[in-house]
Amino acid sequence: MAELPSSARIETSFDGEVASVTLNHPPVNVIDFETISEILLFIESLTNESRLCCVVLQGAGHVFSGGVDVAAHLPDTAQRMISEFHRVFEYLDDLAAPTVAVVRGPCMGGACELAGYMDVVIATENAEFALPEIKLGVFPPVAAALFPQRFRFQGAMQMLLTGETINATEAVRAGLVSHLVPEEQLQQVLDELLRSFRSKSASSLRVAKRAVLQARGSFRSLVEPSERVYLEALMATADAVEGLEAFVEKREPIWGHA
Repeated sequence: MAELPSSARIETSFDGEVASVTLNHPPVNVIDFETISEILLFIESLTNESRLCCVVLQGAGHVFSGGVDVAAHLPDTAQRMISEFHRVFEYLDDLAAPTVAVVRGPCMGGACELAGYMDVVIATENAEFALPEIKLGVFPPVAAALFPQRFRFQGAMQMLLTGETINATEAVRAGLVSHLVPEEQLQQVLDELLRSFRSKSASSLRVAKRAVLQARGSFRSLVEPSERVYLEALMATADAVEGLEAFVEKREPIWGHA
């Protein structure tokens, strides 16, 4: 398995059956280019693990993640950011192992996209979810492409178009969260789920997941139209750049509505 650098933004483990990735980039576990690179390295290291039956994603501390680094969305790095971040989704599909997100506290933006892409989402009562990109004059391409089809349409569209934060109970109603549990029961619920996966044929689990993915269509084919609108139409607008720059500069945006 690949060795991660000492400055790792993530903590990883693999016990021969269950692989775990913990975002650990204080204070809010922002996903930057280095974090993405380390996640990809770890997923790649699991490619030939025949007994792999599950990948678990969670955040260290009381925050799942504040999302993908906003500065990376600016025009000079937007295409690189989109390409590299979306490779995480493609790498997970290539593994075709069951995936679980464990969410405590805020789960924002790209992190919400990533958690929502998992097969199972376990959230504690203090979990919060949001796609706040529209407040910065942009939008999340994966969520735009998949959330209205994957979850309750009106709930997904409200998240996309308002950027408002929803609590864990609202996330259950929207279909984003599978299990809502008190913090003290979280480990027990996770262990029970993993025990279920461990008791089954790992190869059969992965083949079943691959059947679902092939029937659905590849991540690339589903998300590419949304990516193209983001990079060719959205990033050509003055408001997209203004919103992102305003956030980085910690000021209110001045919208030109163009």
